[in-house]
Amino acid sequence: MQDIHIILKNDPGELARVGEILGKNRIGLEGGGVFTVNNQCHAHFLVEDGEKARFFLTQNGIEVKSVVSPLIRKLKQEQPGELGTIAKALADKGVNIIVQYSDHDNRLILVTDNDTLADDATTDWAIQI
Repeated sequence: MQDIHIILKNDPGELARVGEILGKNRIGLEGGGVFTVNNQCHAHFLVEDGEKARFFLTQNGIEVKSVVSPLIRKLKQEQPGELGTIAKALADKGVNIIVQYSDHDNRLILVTDNDTLADDATTDWAIQI
């Protein structure tokens, strides 16, 4: 799985256009979100093949900022405070969380500034994919 970071105009229909392009090319979204900062929309989506998604999006004029392999972890949903605990484990190692969201299987998706340290710091939440 890969995280694809897309930049969209803050205009009606932009997200629909992304969904149509990806759907037409049989690329499913496994999680993600869209956030607007100033007049620019940042979308992060979890996809099976980020380079395939990048190809079709850029062919249709959508800016793709990056494609990365995120850290995927599973929080204990029945235990309040798990997000804080994993975020603290990362902070204690000096790792900054750049992006955080959940996928459709209730797994935590993290893009960090140091995946090697992040992987080591979060082994208690590691899952087999």
